Amino acid sequence: MIISISDALKVVGKFELEERTNKERFYKLVYKGVTILATSIPKGRGPLHVTNQFRKQLYLTREQLSNAVDCPFKKKHWFDSLRDLGVLPEEDD
Repeated sequence: MIISISDALKVVGKFELEERTNKERFYKLVYKGVTILATSIPKGRGPLHVTNQFRKQLYLTREQLSNAVDCPFKKKHWFDSLRDLGVLPEEDD
């Protein structure tokens, strides 16, 4: 599965990742002051040739990435998945 660069930008926007732009666009998830993960998206248009790498850096399955692009997979679902994988700590009550 290959997604477009615009779809990748849609996903990082939906997940509200922090952006830093240089030669490439870098994104990171900062949770309670700690950087949890990072990814980058090249500038330009067309297909994202590193879709698998992008997907793995966000800890997404192929199905989750497809659903994130198509809308039913939201930030809350992603955070729940990251907690299930042990990447994010459980929420404090």
